[in-house]
Amino acid sequence: MKKTILFSLIFYSFIAQAQTLKLGGRFQKTQEMYWENGISAQYSFAKFKPDQFFVGFDYVTSRLGSAYNSNAIKQDNYIFSGSWLFNRNKTFRFVTRLNAGYFYSDLEEDIFDEIPNTAFLFSPEIGFTFDIPQVPLSLNLGAGYYIITEKEGYSPGTLQPLYFHLDIYYTLFKKQCNE
Repeated sequence: MKKTILFSLIFYSFIAQAQTLKLGGRFQKTQEMYWENGISAQYSFAKFKPDQFFVGFDYVTSRLGSAYNSNAIKQDNYIFSGSWLFNRNKTFRFVTRLNAGYFYSDLEEDIFDEIPNTAFLFSPEIGFTFDIPQVPLSLNLGAGYYIITEKEGYSPGTLQPLYFHLDIYYTLFKKQCNE
């Protein structure tokens, strides 16, 4: 109980310092592979490039996409990111993003134990974001490329390098910036 209270205090004090906090859904398609869906969170800090530099976390899984009620392989992506948005005062903005994370593929059967099913993720990404005026919603459309550093045959077969995504964010709070 004490750990939960301490974690909550730290978490809320950390978020309270944010300039902007956006939460939403992510819809991702890996080229010639699965649809993966999940959650996404992005926030910027009041004291460092507010509403321009964002850090975030994405959890994307085929369990909510192609693998839902099918025989598709269940795979999970845990992604931490840093984003830079250009044209801070515009509604339509160019975005660059650098991602790092972890990939896990649940092959389910013991016969597949020898096949690689995990990988570290690293990917540059480019895209556009559109902040809808008078509504706390924004749309982010992007494309990225996973840089696979493993030798051939040592990375999961379902991890393909090129992906596209659409993020739909709801802005929970946005402090006014005096910069």
